[in-house]
Amino acid sequence: MVSERVNNLTHSDKTLTSALAASPTSAPGELGKTLYTEHHHGIHKPTATGGILATLTGMLKSGSVSEESKQATRDEPSQEDLDRAAECGQFGSRPSDLFLKIYHDVLKTLDVDPWAGSISPPLLGSRGVVHLSIISVIPDIIQHHYDCIIQAEHEVFLATNFWQASKSATKICDALIKLSRRAQVRGRKVVVKLMYDRANLRMITESHLYVKENEWVQDEVKLPKESDMPGIDLEVINFHQPILGTFHSKFLIVDRKVALLCSNNIQDRPNMEMMVHLEGPIVDSMYDMALASWYKPMHPPLPLLDTGEAGEGLPFISGRYQSIADHFSKPPIWIHAVTQTHRRAADAGDQTTQATVPYDPTADEDYTPHTLHAPHDEVPMALVNRRPYGKPGNDEKALLNPQASAWLAAIKYARKCVFIQTPTFSAPPVVDAVLGAVRRGVECILYVDVGFNDGGEALPLQGGTNEEVVRKMYAQLTEEEKERLKYHWYTARDQAKPINAHLQQRNCHVKLMVVDDQVGIQGNGNQDVQSWYHSSEVNVMVDSPRICREWLDAIHRVQHTHLHRVGHDGVWRDAQGVQLTDSTGVTSGVMGVIKGVQGSIARVRGKGGF
Repeated sequence: MVSERVNNLTHSDKTLTSALAASPTSAPGELGKTLYTEHHHGIHKPTATGGILATLTGMLKSGSVSEESKQATRDEPSQEDLDRAAECGQFGSRPSDLFLKIYHDVLKTLDVDPWAGSISPPLLGSRGVVHLSIISVIPDIIQHHYDCIIQAEHEVFLATNFWQASKSATKICDALIKLSRRAQVRGRKVVVKLMYDRANLRMITESHLYVKENEWVQDEVKLPKESDMPGIDLEVINFHQPILGTFHSKFLIVDRKVALLCSNNIQDRPNMEMMVHLEGPIVDSMYDMALASWYKPMHPPLPLLDTGEAGEGLPFISGRYQSIADHFSKPPIWIHAVTQTHRRAADAGDQTTQATVPYDPTADEDYTPHTLHAPHDEVPMALVNRRPYGKPGNDEKALLNPQASAWLAAIKYARKCVFIQTPTFSAPPVVDAVLGAVRRGVECILYVDVGFNDGGEALPLQGGTNEEVVRKMYAQLTEEEKERLKYHWYTARDQAKPINAHLQQRNCHVKLMVVDDQVGIQGNGNQDVQSWYHSSEVNVMVDSPRICREWLDAIHRVQHTHLHRVGHDGVWRDAQGVQLTDSTGVTSGVMGVIKGVQGSIARVRGKGGF
């Protein structure tokens, strides 16, 4: 049952966005501490701060998860529970029962902390439209970022886990410079906020660090000088909650009209990634989450704080679909470049890697990484996020968040099929959940990247590498159950077999879950211990059979993964029976620990496999 406390929280007229609009020079993090005190005793923060000292202080505090908190995913909700959950979101129309069951479990996390999802509770459940999805190499997604950024008239909020001086970063910088020129012509500056995660010694005492120009122009970042973009006010925050609380979020919000939620960082990697283009009220939810993540005072404040979804000029109005081309002053570049994507895939990776499937121009009819979704009204959505948690170890408290609750509930309530594509699949909670689903008769299809794990995942309590986990999973199942676990190694569209990810030639970084062809969860979170227990993540849950089917169709078109299922022993073999060479070189024992420590250090520095 949704408690009265949670019901009141989700129906409150207070949000972090409205509070900051009333006091725009205040720190969002400070405002959030007392925003919902009438519903919760004590101080709750919208996100973590305070550096490594705050993490160490938290480690010294004792206490276990309350029995009330453990109820979050214990019992299946009744029809009355679903009716109550349906009233705790701005969905427009009643969501499906499957969506409401998942959302019901998500709401239970607010009983513990109203900021469990790094978003104001009234904005947790919303609605919106998915105009466009891109499942492709990073340059295609960065191109759409460029197209959106240069259209901004008031403000841009860009967040990424790892910003690395690269072709991708240069493209974003070019967008900022062009935006600056357009703003100068209009005579009004555009406010731009940028967040990323780069290790810094100052994080001993403070997790959110302002980045000055003399830092952001250095070779590792290479943002433009302020003098090169006089038409914009750029402010940068570097955020990491030591020790392990990585800022893993990746999103873009433009003028509170458009939100892009993606899997890729701003760097050059040979990855297939996924991005969705969202419009409608869900953008206000993303906006509120962005403010909570920023935490610090803004200089200057965002100019659209006091306007919302109902504001003038939104491309999506009162549930009426308009094409993306209507929103832009000219057709975006990607509309004319779709057929070039197949040929660009090799350019995104190692040039020495040749395609093992010859390029066939006629195949471009099927290879369509850009999905322009069929026109549709607003559909129910929810942001299912998690805050960063810096404390080492797999603390059960770290699972009390909307992301974990949504993933677990989605698998638990599945009746027919669970589809997951992820670079890593090793976190014990999701492994156990999938095994449980298979045993009760649910087909589970997993697309995972062989060898994608960084060395840190070979350490104790890290779940193990993908290769280790899949073998252990099959070893626990009967022959009948093994038929329902359909585990595949990612294989690029131009390849005839999987390629070990550590070779950095053809990787997949997509994060997507689809349950019963009805509910989809897309965003930042991987299925590893880091994303389950530590990192800051943003994900959108969508209730739409049509969108889910279009996602699954696109997933099928852009890769050959469906042709490369592992055997019932968890081992992939080619037609001649030859096994794929293990990829990570990381195993148990002394050498595994050494490489694991090296991988963990790289992860904290923002250089791991995220």
